[in-house]
Amino acid sequence: MIAARHLSLAGAALAAMLLATAAAAPVRAQDLPDRDQVLAVARRSALAQVEQMQAFETSATLRRHGAGVEWISAVFYTGAIKLTDTVAAPEVDDYLFATARHFNYGLQGDGVPIHMINADDQAVGDLYQSIYLRTGAPGVLLPLKANLDYTVPYLGFTPKPDKLVWWWCDALFMAPPMFTRMSAITGDPRYIQAMDAQYWRVYDHLYDRDQHLFARDTRFITRRSANGRKIFWSRGQGWVLAGLARTLEYMPADFPSRPRYVALYRQMAERLVSLQAADGLWRSSLLDEAAFPEPETSGTALNTYALAFGVNHGLLDRKTFLPAVLKGWAGLNRYVLPSGLLGQVQSAGDQPVPTRPETTTLYASGAFLLAGVEVAALGRPATPLPAALPVPPKLTYPAASWWFRPLPADATDAQRRERERGEAERATVADQAFDPMKDDPHYAPPVPLAGRKRR
Repeated sequence: MIAARHLSLAGAALAAMLLATAAAAPVRAQDLPDRDQVLAVARRSALAQVEQMQAFETSATLRRHGAGVEWISAVFYTGAIKLTDTVAAPEVDDYLFATARHFNYGLQGDGVPIHMINADDQAVGDLYQSIYLRTGAPGVLLPLKANLDYTVPYLGFTPKPDKLVWWWCDALFMAPPMFTRMSAITGDPRYIQAMDAQYWRVYDHLYDRDQHLFARDTRFITRRSANGRKIFWSRGQGWVLAGLARTLEYMPADFPSRPRYVALYRQMAERLVSLQAADGLWRSSLLDEAAFPEPETSGTALNTYALAFGVNHGLLDRKTFLPAVLKGWAGLNRYVLPSGLLGQVQSAGDQPVPTRPETTTLYASGAFLLAGVEVAALGRPATPLPAALPVPPKLTYPAASWWFRPLPADATDAQRRERERGEAERATVADQAFDPMKDDPHYAPPVPLAGRKRR
């Protein structure tokens, strides 16, 4: 278990300072949040979330709330692996890698075709891609690749069906970034091309060209709130805007429809900033604050991440959008609980509902980590897109996959003999087992590397 850390009023003080900074104009470099302090807040939150999940997994009654491969867990993994790319958090990394191994790098869905192409069930692929890029082990990526290969024909299915594969706006966070990065990893354009075909079908169905916001799904195009307002869900917009940021991260600069993604991203960003409340947060129902006046942090975290990403990568004008980022981050810090977890989260759902201060969720934690990583980078020069994709290291591995526990200092002779026998067996595997990477003179990796050489 990870020990509890630094339970104090520092988070509230930081939030108050940041809100004051955000209210001032213009924002000076010295007024930006301290990078190390921001990353410390994010790291503490990640550790607290891992600790909670570990506690759930050892509880007979709460085990079902532990790690899984569904979208709720996957969004946390996305934020957590991005955090550990930025700051050392070995306990978090160990948990992510162990979880991926536990599920054999697989996806949920019960083998049913409609589930096999479900974006929510594919979202965990982001974790597997990140682990692959760190390890170079092709088996990490093969189950995902097989699933995406199955999905590709349906995303651009012709003749164009009336129904969508990604029929709800949340899907635009869960799947497009992963399809885009799969093309970047493999050099195979089928993934990004199929993503592109489906993306603009979703846009045609769900995007409100007057409000510059997405309906959660087609039910909400005509549905109205009790006050007669259109229902645009804060977290739904956050899914889309954050998904656009993540998709643009690895989209080639010369991809034909990239300008459309950039234009949509900027249009939505401008609209969402106009809907941000004075406290830095967005309310659940964006056009009807009176319906749900409580703050809501999961949508705010996604929006804050997406806006900060745009500032950091030159997609958004820094002078115009930086104050909104700082207000958002300050507002979020006011709802960090003593445990380190982000509170005031709307539970899983499909539309605006009231929120409560004590509610926490994995996806909100993941969004908060994404936001923290980008906010921490605000003091650095803007970096152009697409981002440079890490090249996997040269794969090193034992021929036998089993491992031995350390011998105790007072090991018996029998224990030492058994260890010697096991070591000899493992050496025999290396000596006698056919290894494709070493023994096949024409070996080609099952996951190609887009023309790049391993480190």
